[in-house]
Amino acid sequence: MLRKAQRIIQNFPNRLLGPIDRWAYKQFYDYPFGNSPSAKADQYMEIWSKARSQEYPIVDQFENKLGYAIDENWFHDLALLTQVVIKKSNICYQHGRLLYSVLSAYLSQHNTGSLNILETGTARGFSSLCMAKALNDAQKVGKIVTLDVIPHDVKMYWNCIADERGPVSRSELLLNYQSLIEEYILFVQGDSKIQLKKIDIPRIHFSFLDGAHTYKYILNEFSFVRDKQKKGDIVFFDDYTPNFFPGIVKAVDEICEKYNYSKEIITVSEQRGYAIAQKI
Repeated sequence: MLRKAQRIIQNFPNRLLGPIDRWAYKQFYDYPFGNSPSAKADQYMEIWSKARSQEYPIVDQFENKLGYAIDENWFHDLALLTQVVIKKSNICYQHGRLLYSVLSAYLSQHNTGSLNILETGTARGFSSLCMAKALNDAQKVGKIVTLDVIPHDVKMYWNCIADERGPVSRSELLLNYQSLIEEYILFVQGDSKIQLKKIDIPRIHFSFLDGAHTYKYILNEFSFVRDKQKKGDIVFFDDYTPNFFPGIVKAVDEICEKYNYSKEIITVSEQRGYAIAQKI
């Protein structure tokens, strides 16, 4: 199935860039998260324990409304590896629950042969794997094409609990999830403004836009998606948070008004909000 999916990528070797592209993204090959571990494993565990115990009634209600919830232990174990980092703001990875629920509900309502999903902003692979989990649990065929400037097969520290074992590639970091990756996920490196032009997907049923957090980038990424969607298809926007990302809020509001998408806003904290747009 992976070989078949790779045919939708034009002019791309498997997850590799040409020498000119590699030069353009050279900063992301040279330990972009730092040259050494950011913390000890017990510090990550402490952060994870606090994040895991935090309650989010609005997400619980949303899951109950749609009737789908991701396996709790699987979810938190993945988050420990891919979402728990050292940073100033609080750790919140509830978008994984929301993505799983929204995609699962979409799958139950749309009898598609093979589902195409586009993600911008792969990071450590958390969101892609939550969506792959939804596809797998529903026993659906599909492919997630996910873009990021961070390379997939270059060893680095990731500011995560795995760093104590030394630099690893994203591919190595996610080794325990290899079966899901092989079945559903295709990693593409590069700036979405450049690399989206090289991707030929006739239909995008579901999209998660979480790349560069600017007004112009969101509009550019959506411009690639909009003509490839039909009634009922979904765009999930990360960080719809007026006080932190006003450019995203402005872009999403304009998109929904101009291109006939409904909009559901879910605010889980002062720092984290999401917009779920569905084509009408």
